Amino acid sequence: MTNYELEKMAKLTAKYLIEELKRDDSLIDSLLPPKFMNIQEASIFTGLPIGTIYQKINQIPHTKCGKRLIFSDRALARWMNRQ
Repeated sequence: MTNYELEKMAKLTAKYLIEELKRDDSLIDSLLPPKFMNIQEASIFTGLPIGTIYQKINQIPHTKCGKRLIFSDRALARWMNRQ
């Protein structure tokens, strides 16, 4: 296979992968591990003050680990896109 053919195949593969990820964003979970954040990091990630996050905690995807709140970057990004 020539370099031109390899480059063309790589571009087509990338285009196909991007289209599939747009169609089903859960596929990214199998490709890249999620990043988990504490409330301070979630505040920076979302641009929301910590107080607002606490006020909207029933709407914002999170997990409790003991008394701590844990946020997934992917879940927060999906939530933000729906808002």
